[in-house]
Amino acid sequence: MRAMKDMGFKGTILTYAKETVYDHKNKEEFGLGMNMIPTKGASSTECPYITSWKQGTLDTVKLLGEEDQLAVKITGAGPRVTCALADNSQPPQQFLDAVDEIVRDCKARGAKILIDAESQRFQAGTLRIGLDLMRKYNRDGYAVVYNTYQAYLKSTPTSLTCHLASALDDSFTLGLKVVRGAYLATDERSLIHDTKEETDEAYDSIAAGALQQQLLGFGGDEGRPFPSVNLLLATHNKHSAKKAQKLYRQRKMQRLPTVPVSFAQLHGMSDQVSFGLLALNKSDDAGISVYKCSTWGTMAECIGYLSRRVLENRDAASRTTDEYKALKTELWRRLRMGVWI
Repeated sequence: MRAMKDMGFKGTILTYAKETVYDHKNKEEFGLGMNMIPTKGASSTECPYITSWKQGTLDTVKLLGEEDQLAVKITGAGPRVTCALADNSQPPQQFLDAVDEIVRDCKARGAKILIDAESQRFQAGTLRIGLDLMRKYNRDGYAVVYNTYQAYLKSTPTSLTCHLASALDDSFTLGLKVVRGAYLATDERSLIHDTKEETDEAYDSIAAGALQQQLLGFGGDEGRPFPSVNLLLATHNKHSAKKAQKLYRQRKMQRLPTVPVSFAQLHGMSDQVSFGLLALNKSDDAGISVYKCSTWGTMAECIGYLSRRVLENRDAASRTTDEYKALKTELWRRLRMGVWI
């Protein structure tokens, strides 16, 4: 992680790999590694899945330094939590207390928290939890907690509009992390944009709208006031990254209003995008932050995570052949070397 900062990256995003994925085609949930947690003797009020997830996540927090980020997969907390997410109902208090402790620990270290996107079955509940956390912790003029918004979902503009309104009405900073989407192989296809071009347009329009402070009826001469927003663009698409970086630089040079922006790519992927952004950052004082994201956990958990990313890269037309090969190479490298971080 120190080496990343020495190369010019603002910091590292660490993800604890434990998660649950819902396969829409087979109508079932699966989460590698979760079945290894013993439940015998557990009290009715304390869930061992939540306890294990909390400990693994807090272990991740201990690795973070100032300016690093924690990406949280809340479905890794087990079936009691995923049932609540699927119903968009209140999760167990044990889980809510665990999340509060995780956020407080991150904030004390000067780190940020990214609530990762989940399968569509869990996504509405996940966004609601993230919104509640932002309302509670993003009160100091900047974002400690970010929600993840998937551009390939047709419902994202509606969700984002509601969250922008909440940030404005309740006076907190919206942590806006934008991704294209990671569950093409398992989510219901009708919920996703019909073409790659539509997804690209959706992603770029959210990025540009946020950077121009004119998005979904907020900002501009006729819109509602634009709320406080911090933007994180997680993308391996060089065209999207370059367009956003160029727009941000232009607005800074012309002294036009904009929002703080960061970029992120997976460790081992799209290095040409990452280092290209770093090179441009050194050429001026625009202040763009670039991160690399690494995943850790048990062998089973990391294989599950990386396998899903391989499937995503195979199925998603927005990925290149070279990047797909890079993911497979990283998966087999970890298998051979036993390295899971």
